[in-house]
Parts: sequence; C-alpha cells; structure tokens
Amino acid sequence: MRFDELEETINEISDRDWSWWPFLWLRPDKREDLSLARVMGLSVLYGIPSSLLIMFAITLSRAPSLSEMVFTAVAFPMLFLFAGSALVAPMWNRRAERLRERIRS
Repeated sequence: MRFDELEETINEISDRDWSWWPFLWLRPDKREDLSLARVMGLSVLYGIPSSLLIMFAITLSRAPSLSEMVFTAVAFPMLFLFAGSALVAPMWNRRAERLRERIRS
C-alpha cells in the first residue's frame, strides 16, 4: 500500500462521525491541524473508559492484581496516544496542509 493510499484510508475513517463519538465536538476542521494536545486529550477521553471496561471484565472473571489494574489503566490511554500521534494526526495534518495550500493559491 502506498503512503498516499494509507493517508486516504486513515482520513476516510477519521472523517466519519462515529469514529469521534461521543467527542464529535473535538474534531477539528479538515483544514486545521490535529495537535498533539488534542490527541493527548482524546487519548485520555477514549482510554479511561476503555480501561474501565477491561478492568470490569477482568474483575468478573477473577480478582486482578494491583499491577494488572495499573497496567490496564495506563495501557489504553497510551495505546490511543500512540495510534493518534503516529498514525491519525500525521495523516490528518498532511491533508490539512494540502487543503490550506489550495485556499492560498
């Protein structure tokens, strides 16, 4: 897969309302950069509930250790931060730069 195709695929997914739910109000305009601060905020907003769900599921099956609970609490926000900063934001920002250049020309 070429880099442009990867960018197109990631932006196609990130443009959909369901991928931002319930934080649709945090989605920047397509011409606006997706900043690291916004990605960090989204990582916490999506990561904490995900961690809680996984911890709840683990607790239903057995009593988790403290280290498992701490790892789970940290792992999901970090996973979302990695995905957002390494994949989504760079692709979003490439497109935003292109769109801003079209407006200037």
